[in-house]
Amino acid sequence: MILPQEIEPTEPPIRTTAEAETLLADFERSLEELIGVIEEETALVRDGRLYAATDLTQRKNDLLGLYLRRRTRLKSEFSTIARLLPDALAPLKDRHAAHMETVRANLAALSIAREVAEGIVRTVATDIGRRAAPRTYGRNGRTPPPTWAASSGIAVNRQG
Repeated sequence: MILPQEIEPTEPPIRTTAEAETLLADFERSLEELIGVIEEETALVRDGRLYAATDLTQRKNDLLGLYLRRRTRLKSEFSTIARLLPDALAPLKDRHAAHMETVRANLAALSIAREVAEGIVRTVATDIGRRAAPRTYGRNGRTPPPTWAASSGIAVNRQG
């Protein structure tokens, strides 16, 4: 896995105000598009439409990759941009921080959905195990130990 700080910049360094403005506009556009997909995913998960939410995964990953590349470039050119556009960075930081609440809400919704799904799977597995367990007493007056079928549980395919 390539971490954002390991991405090599392929574009020449920023030298003009116009280039700095273009980078800032591109960064903001990628952030807004990513936040839009995150908000859409959060709404789908909260509505219980998990399959529809999984359809957004590839688009979200692509936008996240673009955002990280632009963020890495922005960080590497920070001193140049601060010199060329000193008043542009503070509002950008504020907007970026404001969007972090959206990301936190998305993570919370995904976490709750996962806990609910795992609870359902556990409940089904327990119920299946209970149904397969013997309900009679053995010769010694005790219930026999559960058979393999009763303790096998269930399998979940997370690929599809």
